[in-house]
Amino acid sequence: MVKVPIGAIAKNLIALAKANATPIATGAVILGMVSAVVLAVKAGKESAEDIEEVKEEMEVDQLTPKEVIKVVWRRFIPVILILSLTIACLVVNTSRMMKRYAALSTAYALSESYLKDYIDATKENVGAKKEQTIRDSAVDKQVQRNKVDESQRGIIETGTGTELFYDTLTGRLFRDSIDHVQKVERKLSNMYESDDKLYADDYTKELLGIHTELEQMGWKKTGKIDGTHRFKFGYTHGMTNSMSSYIAIYIDNNHLTEI
Repeated sequence: MVKVPIGAIAKNLIALAKANATPIATGAVILGMVSAVVLAVKAGKESAEDIEEVKEEMEVDQLTPKEVIKVVWRRFIPVILILSLTIACLVVNTSRMMKRYAALSTAYALSESYLKDYIDATKENVGAKKEQTIRDSAVDKQVQRNKVDESQRGIIETGTGTELFYDTLTGRLFRDSIDHVQKVERKLSNMYESDDKLYADDYTKELLGIHTELEQMGWKKTGKIDGTHRFKFGYTHGMTNSMSSYIAIYIDNNHLTEI
């Protein structure tokens, strides 16, 4: 006789359920809402029939609200139970999502802190100029590895130039002139210096003429600000899928954070 490892199977099922708790809870909420609607419609029809039968038995034209509740309440028990379970799944799912968001926020904050410490330590050990060379080389490799598809999202026409640029923050191609881009850079730098911060939405609005979904993200001053910690653009070159050359723009000596 073959022994079925029930304990191991149960353990694996529990582990699988925990790993997929969020999609399972979401599916349960959707299924619960659909089931509740179906059962409510069915209960409504059956309740109407019950009310008519009682009215005939009592030989009246209308029942009081209390009499109606007394006649139909049992029909809606399944609906109430389904809705209760659905609400419970919704609460659990929301709680899990909030915990996950908090964990991701913590991880992001730790990564951001580590990145800043790493950059500062690199500057202290190899010097600001060599650190800048390392940073430029890393960005250049990233740009070269990422072949931009100009047909996928199109090219933004700013109306102030014809040279092709690529914004690494939004992943958008746009046409402009180097003079105008540098003018925007100076304006954004002044905004950063005067307000001690700069929102990503202001950056995309000034550079690309579009708004971004990163409403609460941007760049802010932290600690002592010197010449190597200004808000400024970095430039490198890349090629699109159709082999069109472009100038890639990235934010130099600063990194995006939550404001």
